[in-house]
Amino acid sequence: MRGRQARAAVRGLWIGIGCASLVALAVTLKSALDRSGSSSDAYAGPSLVVAVIGGVVSVTALLADALRDQTGTAVPADPAEDRVRAADALAGAVRAQWSEEARLRRLQDPEPLNTRWRTADRLLRDDPRNIHRGGPEPTPQDGRYTLSRVTRAFASVPSRRLVVLGAPGSGKSVLATCFTLDLLNEREPGTAVPVVFPLTTWDPETSGLRAWLAGRLAAEYRPLAAAAEGGTLAAALLDARLVLPVLDGFDELPPAVRGNALRALNAELDDDLPVLLTSRTSAWRDAVTTHDVLTGAEVVELLPLDLPEAAAYLERTARPVRLPDGTRGTVWTPVLSALRPQPRGLAAHALCETLSSPLMVALARTVYGDGAPRDPAELLDARRFGTTDRIEAHLLDAFVPAAFGAGGTVEGARRGAVAQRRLAWLARELERRGTGRFAWWGLYAGLPAVVRVGAVALLALTAMFAPALPLVVPAAGSTGSLFVVGGWPTLVANLLGDLLGLVVGLVWLLPRTASSGARRVPLRSRLLFLLVVCTGIGVGFGVTDTGFLGFRPRSGTEGLLPEFSGGVAIGVLLMMLFSAAGLPRRAEPLGFPWCGSHGGRLAARTGGAVLACAAGLPLFGSPLVRPADSAWSTIAALTCVTAGAIFFVAGQRPSARTTGAGSYGRQFFGRFLAGALRGFAVGLALGMCFVLALGAVCGAVGAARVASAPDLDGHRSSTWAHEVRPDGTRVVASLHAIPLLLVDSTSSDATAAYPGHLTPLGCHTATRTCDRFTAYVTFIGSDGTVRADIAGHDTAEAAGLFSELPLRSRAWLAYDAPAPMILGRLVSLVPVGVLMGVLGGLASGLYRALDIPSEPMRAAGPGATLRTDRLASLARATLVAVSAGGVCLLLSRLRGLPDSVDTATIQLWLPLGTAALALSAWAQFAVARCWLALTGKLPWRLMAFLDEAHRRGVLRQSGAHYEFRHLRLQQRLARVRDEVDH
Repeated sequence: MRGRQARAAVRGLWIGIGCASLVALAVTLKSALDRSGSSSDAYAGPSLVVAVIGGVVSVTALLADALRDQTGTAVPADPAEDRVRAADALAGAVRAQWSEEARLRRLQDPEPLNTRWRTADRLLRDDPRNIHRGGPEPTPQDGRYTLSRVTRAFASVPSRRLVVLGAPGSGKSVLATCFTLDLLNEREPGTAVPVVFPLTTWDPETSGLRAWLAGRLAAEYRPLAAAAEGGTLAAALLDARLVLPVLDGFDELPPAVRGNALRALNAELDDDLPVLLTSRTSAWRDAVTTHDVLTGAEVVELLPLDLPEAAAYLERTARPVRLPDGTRGTVWTPVLSALRPQPRGLAAHALCETLSSPLMVALARTVYGDGAPRDPAELLDARRFGTTDRIEAHLLDAFVPAAFGAGGTVEGARRGAVAQRRLAWLARELERRGTGRFAWWGLYAGLPAVVRVGAVALLALTAMFAPALPLVVPAAGSTGSLFVVGGWPTLVANLLGDLLGLVVGLVWLLPRTASSGARRVPLRSRLLFLLVVCTGIGVGFGVTDTGFLGFRPRSGTEGLLPEFSGGVAIGVLLMMLFSAAGLPRRAEPLGFPWCGSHGGRLAARTGGAVLACAAGLPLFGSPLVRPADSAWSTIAALTCVTAGAIFFVAGQRPSARTTGAGSYGRQFFGRFLAGALRGFAVGLALGMCFVLALGAVCGAVGAARVASAPDLDGHRSSTWAHEVRPDGTRVVASLHAIPLLLVDSTSSDATAAYPGHLTPLGCHTATRTCDRFTAYVTFIGSDGTVRADIAGHDTAEAAGLFSELPLRSRAWLAYDAPAPMILGRLVSLVPVGVLMGVLGGLASGLYRALDIPSEPMRAAGPGATLRTDRLASLARATLVAVSAGGVCLLLSRLRGLPDSVDTATIQLWLPLGTAALALSAWAQFAVARCWLALTGKLPWRLMAFLDEAHRRGVLRQSGAHYEFRHLRLQQRLARVRDEVDH
């Protein structure tokens, strides 16, 4: 009663807050619409309207969610009841998963082949007294055991441990599937649930059996990852004997670890824990000969199919035809009639041997059935198919074209050939990696190294530049844009520098994977790398005017080289921050930290609504650039709205776990604090190393150039006059009028002058005016800075115009003592290093808190994992961008900070989130898909193709992973060559 009252009170509170917010937003929206018509607020109104509309939508959705009945979210208080409920839910999930797989393998059409087996050789099994627990050993009835009786045979073994052996293609996996479904059909509520575990994912040398089983259960059936009784619910189910492991594919373990696997099975399986294990006969014989048997386990061996059994199955599943004698039959009738006489010919004998394998019978059904135009009589051609190997190779080769080209049409044949070529490439890729399983995020690892690095860097550059594209190419009537002096050549030079910096940082600063062995690049290696990079960038700045005028990117540009060097610096700075956050080059799919907690999902939706409402904050004061720059205000507002919408949508994902909101909050903030502390330390170390080295090199190169300049005091040429005033100020005056470009910005008190031949981007907007004229200019140098007195105009910043002076005049005018020059550069850049620590700590904390691995083994499928990763990556990126923007907004309010800090806040707050999208599994899959499609290896609609291959029985699916229907099919396809790979 109290719980319901508390929930009702909370729900009423949310409803009240939501209604009040809607009223406030409605009033604000009306005010914004009124202001949008005012000329004084012409550029603030649209952004405010966008922000208010986003807030209205978010609050409305939040209010609707609060009105829902949440009474069904209580956690059962009794742990035993909780386990029983979880086991019953697990049974439903397993039944749905393997029923679908059985349909795709056509086991119900009309029924599976009734494979027979016999008791295995005495040397392959334990002492009968251990198997039968001292009871009498039953009389073997070899050949009378069939697939339909597998559950009864299992139940008849007192130890309830059964090992099923067989040759390749003998039907072991089909038996495991049928065994699982039969037990589920007979299962009573609250009893053990059979769960299939492919052993190919187990490494006995690094993981214990029970830990691996619990981990697989928690990953594949995510509700079992909930905390319970000091561990996970999956481990609790294992301890309570509510899981019956079906271990499929012992032979797929590497031979070197099979002995350790047997020891782990004997040591960790409880005496009364039932288990079924499948293996190839040869692999099991080698393992038990050199190590040990499975204690208490009965061992049976699958027998080859009898010809009558195979013939009856093919006849029942083949299409009917009229035979030459006028009777009704099937396409297989003449062939099977030729196999019955004794003795048989060479071809007939080879075909009989082939049809003794359930796998080959299933392939033959597909190749010569479902409307296929092929006639199975060709298998009796002794010249083509005189041996079993040739027939099996033919069936394996024809299976994929037949599966994709059902109907026998020309278009179907073409589709089948294309599908075979694509799957052949995939099989070769798996053979190269030495594995039989693959996932969509693993395709990226197969790309050439140049593509992996270059494409991801280019994608990161696009994500950095795309949000600001409206500022560079403003639409008609735009109220603001990014000011780029020098036009497109300057912008291109800067972008190329960004790309190079991203590539260099990607290779040298980020670890290859997020695995424990390659988690981080050593800090000393990163520091050494930064020293080398800073030397190159510093020289690039030092040989230009920026090297001794000060680090002032906001004041303009003096050429392509400094713009290129500045781009390299920004690219490397971003990768430094990602390195501090621990982001790897090769990503794994992400999940949501709140997906299993109602409180967490509510927090995500609430946070999304708050972010959407916060979109109006950039409109009140500095929008991270200048107070009146409305274009950046709009970008900041849209970023907040986008982040809010993404979090709200992500918070709608249904809950599967029963963890509480408090647990979610503690995990999130704990991970955030741990990551933030480490990120701040690493970011500060890397940032200070970067800026100090850069400042020292810039200052040293600039000081060397100034020191080598001749003394020009009193020197006068036809165009320039040089003079040192009594107060020590150096002056260079033009003796002729020079063309000028004067930029006056309403968002800054300073006016900047540039050469008149430049064609900048972003002039003549509501926040900026550009005037071209000719005038006499006097350059005044003092303490390493230069300003310009323009006849008839106010004093202007001369950083851009400085290039009009001769080289020796520049060095003489900017003279300062070497020590103050170097110290001045260092002092101006130290705040940037501190900013790197702050942003690095913030990004590291958020990335760590939201770095929740996805559920690759969950039965929902690869498409669901891809969609989850895409949404989670977008949520993480936008949250980091908004948080970094908030920090930079606060810093922009501080007085007395150097221009370098203002520049860094402008250029880093948004890319810190957006550029990281290129390091997500979703983005890297997009790169892999495009590359593989352009090279003709796989189709553009890759996920649809893989899903179709799964539906047609060529691939089988295990959660988010795919594997070929059978290892022999993969091995055969890997030998198919096509013109694309030559």
